[in-house]
Amino acid sequence: MGRLAGFLVMAAACACAPRTAPAQTTAVDAGLVDELPLGRGQLSQDNITVRLRAGMLDIRVVPLDERVLRLLSADGYASLHALITSQRRRIDSVAASRGVRRPGVALVSFHALAPATQFDPQALSISLRNRYYRPIGVLAMSPSFSSQQLDAGGAASGIVIYEEELPVTEPFTISYHEATTDEWERRLPRLETERGRIVGTRRVPADSVRP
Repeated sequence: MGRLAGFLVMAAACACAPRTAPAQTTAVDAGLVDELPLGRGQLSQDNITVRLRAGMLDIRVVPLDERVLRLLSADGYASLHALITSQRRRIDSVAASRGVRRPGVALVSFHALAPATQFDPQALSISLRNRYYRPIGVLAMSPSFSSQQLDAGGAASGIVIYEEELPVTEPFTISYHEATTDEWERRLPRLETERGRIVGTRRVPADSVRP
């Protein structure tokens, strides 16, 4: 994750686009976010990163969703949140052009294991119980992302925008052409444990007050 982490630090420091409010969320999802105060998480970005091997590609996917971002440490949250904020206007523009009110967003990086390896971010889909979440647009975060071809050892990062919010609280599957992974299902218990810890520490002061 070295290259991707370095990119995120740079994005956080250089973000200069106008800052706007986050996309709307449903009432249920808003409740999940509201119960998670900022700065209480202890997880690393690796805890919410899904890896998928597809031929000569190593693909890494990070859901950019507040319901999981708030489980990260303060530095991890700040980097990813700054990235979202810097790209919010572009994300909203893509979503509006497709009539989408609540897009899903993921940071995706492709790593080539062989020369002249091609990749297609539009082929990266997410599914849950026969429901498919398909990309409606992509934003390049590195020059090589637009060329969709990498040399051996090369990497390209970008934001993939989906037609609706990603089901990050459920065991979704990520697919790229014929390759699939259910790794998110294995990560959920750790995420739920951290969520419970944060909510518990938030409630302790109130619960400990005695008449």
